[in-house]
Amino acid sequence: MKRLIFFAVLLFGTALFSQTPSYEFITEPIDLIENYYDYMPGSYNALPIQIEDDGSLYIVFHGRETAASTRRVYYCYIDTDGNVTDIATISTYDIHEGFAGIDLDPITHDPLVAWHGNYDITSADMEVVFNYDRIHLGSPGLWLSPFVVFDDNTPSPNMPDDCFIWPEVHIGPSPIPDKRRAYVIGKNSAECPLNGNPSENILIGYADFDEEDLNGTTNFNWTYRTIELLDEWHNGNPEWVRPYLSCTVSDDGQIAFIGHIAFGNQSVNFTDQLIVLHNDNFGVGEFEYHYQEAHYNVWYPTANDWYFAPYRCQNKNVIFTDNKVSFLGAMSLLIEPGVWYPDIPAVYPKIFSFDVTNNEFSFYDLYLEGANPADDMPMIPWDLNEDGVVDSVNANGEPIWPEGWPFYNVDYSNAFSENLFKITRNEENGWLAAVWSDGLKALYAEEGVPGYEDWLEKPEIAICISADNGESWSQPIFLNALETPELEGMIPEYVYPGDKIEDLGDDHGKLHLFFLDDYEYGSNFTGGMQKYCSLDIDFGDFTESPEITVPTAQLELTNYPNPFNPSTTISFETMTLHESAQIQIYNLKGQKVKSFSNLQITQSTNHQIVWDGTDANNKPVSSGVYFAKLIDGDQIATRKMLLMK
Repeated sequence: MKRLIFFAVLLFGTALFSQTPSYEFITEPIDLIENYYDYMPGSYNALPIQIEDDGSLYIVFHGRETAASTRRVYYCYIDTDGNVTDIATISTYDIHEGFAGIDLDPITHDPLVAWHGNYDITSADMEVVFNYDRIHLGSPGLWLSPFVVFDDNTPSPNMPDDCFIWPEVHIGPSPIPDKRRAYVIGKNSAECPLNGNPSENILIGYADFDEEDLNGTTNFNWTYRTIELLDEWHNGNPEWVRPYLSCTVSDDGQIAFIGHIAFGNQSVNFTDQLIVLHNDNFGVGEFEYHYQEAHYNVWYPTANDWYFAPYRCQNKNVIFTDNKVSFLGAMSLLIEPGVWYPDIPAVYPKIFSFDVTNNEFSFYDLYLEGANPADDMPMIPWDLNEDGVVDSVNANGEPIWPEGWPFYNVDYSNAFSENLFKITRNEENGWLAAVWSDGLKALYAEEGVPGYEDWLEKPEIAICISADNGESWSQPIFLNALETPELEGMIPEYVYPGDKIEDLGDDHGKLHLFFLDDYEYGSNFTGGMQKYCSLDIDFGDFTESPEITVPTAQLELTNYPNPFNPSTTISFETMTLHESAQIQIYNLKGQKVKSFSNLQITQSTNHQIVWDGTDANNKPVSSGVYFAKLIDGDQIATRKMLLMK
């Protein structure tokens, strides 16, 4: 199929009062440790940064300090002043380890950590081990010898073939007074015994503990369970279902898994669903199953087999906030019967939520936004105003639409294994932050699109924020090597936020970030530097952005090309034109950039001016969305334009 899109439209068609929040670095990126295992260092579904009440923090991750060393699990402790005081392996065993999950005990503030490794040399399977650092005794680094939580002898529906790894760790309240409940969540790496396909059912281990248990260096008393529905799917009933789920635990004893599933028998019953498994009794008893079809057929002028579905977004975390469980994922354009759209980056970040009170799903088109980003349909990129008409066509009459590629890696085949979507919060203030790696500009550079030559192998860190529990979202902050001085020369990959946004006062929040500055682009195990930084983000300035009024126009204002670089021709037609008529250029914040007057340059009904992308002082303006407003007496016309450098 012929490719129709030749450029990136990054903010085209978004809500007029949604803008990028202001920010500044609190801690510029600092080196933690050299890592020669440059793949998913902070785990698939966990947040590796956990922030203590005093602002100190733990980071857990896997890595190799040299190209020839064993992959190990490390911890890093950063004190309240931002000093890295501890960084070392957690265990003393030189064993291939990885994919750690972590949570902090809310009473002692001790970090509880689980990861997997092959500790039992008599078995080919890996075990999940557990450990905690007794920082409440005075200092970090008081780790125990790790003890096994999951192994071949752990009860499971299909043992001994089951092998539950990739652990998450969550700590919530306990039904036992004065105790807390620790949960370790493992996913089955064994394939479905009926058809040999992956179908990751879940093993839950939970244990109740208090400070005395931690002081006694106990290995806890674990109880195990699975979820019957997931066990059935894993065992081939129906023929093949693969769930992509992540877990979260609330402060009142709820535990929920949310994500999406695909039914693998495409020739008979292929569909996509958003699903939730919810338990409000500390993980004991029934998990209620809720789902909604997530296979959205969309119209296109020359095709009727296109649809959007959650796809390539399995590596995510989940949060509880405001009676909802939410995750950051993505919608992808596909062709029936379930084939990823070839050679077109049409993947768009989206927030998926489920209200555990009224059992309803909700959504938000994060980037790009449609006319109604909070409805239950995906935005249609060639019809962002949702009027049923293609927004823009090229000279051949073919639809042009904004593309999306929320993956750092530009290789299409790596999108499944290297996607990473994370969300974090400040529950008291209703603040949220969605974080992902964006590679759209790097992809255009790889494909030789003019104007993007400098972006080759330069992915970006993307951050959207909400100040109202996800009811509305900002446009992204982009951090990259070309436009962010603090990241100059870096290749940021695998970015993770901290587990909470700290309140700095005056509507400002502190967002912690952990990422890999890769020495060589992509997961090729040639080494990189693990980095930590933090941002001060203004959560108050994007919600009160001045609205740019777009009244019903009697004039028609157009510009070509759009997007443009460096200039665009703005055209309009009218039978009469007042001497006072002006064309004014505004930026996305509603600030006037430039004005053009004396528009009566000819007696023709066709009028044109050229804007060269400069402001009133003839200085070049930055890339972004601009509005051309023609004011002629009581007639007004507005045109949205995109400058791409």
